[in-house]
Amino acid sequence: MEKSVTPLNGIVEPDFLEYLDKTFKRWQQLAAQGVTLGSREIAKLTDTVYGAKLNARYGFEAVARREPDEEGQDRFTLMIYKNREAVENDPPLYHFTTPIHR
Repeated sequence: MEKSVTPLNGIVEPDFLEYLDKTFKRWQQLAAQGVTLGSREIAKLTDTVYGAKLNARYGFEAVARREPDEEGQDRFTLMIYKNREAVENDPPLYHFTTPIHR
């Protein structure tokens, strides 16, 4: 796990961050090979994020987006915030993104 992905005990657990880190790295490798990220993979990740949110001691807020970047490349982004209020006011605690090959 990268140093920029350090867990916040009780909010975000280390094994969950490791899962996200590995998943997004794998997706980035697939995009580099020209493989399109499928909606089933995104749905599976979304379900896992929802489950982790329910299991977190203090909870967290996750925001997922699928939108084009500045160059027009589709990207899937997941941002994790400490709580719902932080989404409006603070930068995300964790930010994961990957291109989606077209």
